[in-house]
Amino acid sequence: MQGLQKIFALDFDGVIADGLNECLLVTWNGYYDLEVKDFSLKGLANIPASFIKRFTHCRNFAKHLGHFAVAIFDIDTPIRTQEDYERLYLSLDPIEVEIFVKKVNEYRTKAKQERELLWLEQHTLYPNIQSFLKGLDAPLYIVSAKDSDSIIKILAKTGIKLDPHQVFGEQRNKPAALKAIQLEHSVRPDEIFVLDDNIINAIDVKQAGYSAYWAIWGYQTEHHWELARQHQVASFSLEQLPDLISAMSKSFKEETV
Repeated sequence: MQGLQKIFALDFDGVIADGLNECLLVTWNGYYDLEVKDFSLKGLANIPASFIKRFTHCRNFAKHLGHFAVAIFDIDTPIRTQEDYERLYLSLDPIEVEIFVKKVNEYRTKAKQERELLWLEQHTLYPNIQSFLKGLDAPLYIVSAKDSDSIIKILAKTGIKLDPHQVFGEQRNKPAALKAIQLEHSVRPDEIFVLDDNIINAIDVKQAGYSAYWAIWGYQTEHHWELARQHQVASFSLEQLPDLISAMSKSFKEETV
């Protein structure tokens, strides 16, 4: 019996690259209508320390760009759990959130166009990820809340070229994107291996029937470990990535027997 194809679908921020400084700059500068020249190391140093601290904490809970608005509109409500964060987000005026998203997206586009080299430098690939991606002997897709153009540009700089159809950007509902990949390849959901650093995304993906793994080198909190145990989502560290490939190969061999 011929084995069915295995497919990888990876998140971007928090799995492939750390772009915290870029997110800080486009959020602060974009919302407060600063000039594109302020997308700089000096501009980063000018962001209030209190906002950097709040944003860094909020980033651990954020699933998409709209979630970044919490750090702008609420500077001091305690956040310990994902439920705390979602409650705060849902308390925001949705119209103001959409205005926020539009402004930040427009500023990000200007930064990419007018300060491309500096913009690219604000994204650092995690150790061993580049070799992992280049050595992957399986179809690869990126399913991320980050926009597709940014993902393609950042990876191209590192020598990893992806076709636009391999990148599903600005995703707020990842199972929907995975369904499109599943239909394209005519595979079962569990034959798509998903790596995501956001535990809520990983839980959603697992409940939809996909092979979900939690990437613990990304953005997380203590509460996320509780959720991972509760929903029995397997975690992987960077050092364990080869084990994931081995597990994938083992599964493939079992099906071809």
